This record gives sequence, C-alpha cells and structure tokens, in this order.
Amino acid sequence: MLDFSYLSDTDGSKPSLALKDKTIQLLEDAFLDLKEKTGIYIDPYGKTRIYPAYQKILLDYLSDNKDEEIKKLVTFFAESICQDEVIVADGD
Repeated sequence: MLDFSYLSDTDGSKPSLALKDKTIQLLEDAFLDLKEKTGIYIDPYGKTRIYPAYQKILLDYLSDNKDEEIKKLVTFFAESICQDEVIVADGD
C-alpha cells in the first residue's frame, strides 16, 4: 500500500489517497521517469516528499492512463498542485 497525503495536514482534515500494490505496479514506469528527470524516486516501501514540480511531471506522464485508481491519483495531484501542496508518499 502507498498512502499519499498533504505534508501540511497535521489533523487529518485534508485530502489523502491510498493505493494498493496492484496499482503501484502500474505506476512503476512513471516513478522511473520521475527519477530519470529529477533524481527523485518514489519508493513504494519508504517515505518520499513529492513537491509540486515533481507532481506535475507525474501528472503529465499519467494523464492519459485509463485505470480508475490512477485517474484518482491524477486528480489528487492536480488539486494539490493548485494549492501548492507538498505530498508525502508513505509506503509499507
């Protein structure tokens, strides 16, 4: 499981999203693309901060994906970019 939440969310009131392992596998190419472009890798078993510029790279890569869970992630990133929020990806 990989949980995405706002870094600024100290009380659990802001949006969050949890993705299951099956969906995370579909994201591997996007994570590798991000690493290639920025040096930042989202470790599905660790904790990573995803700044708005990195979210934009992922959003661009994933925007045409048809998977429903990935569409939710794209929407989540789009909203967080508009709010200039840093996302924390926390895997287990």
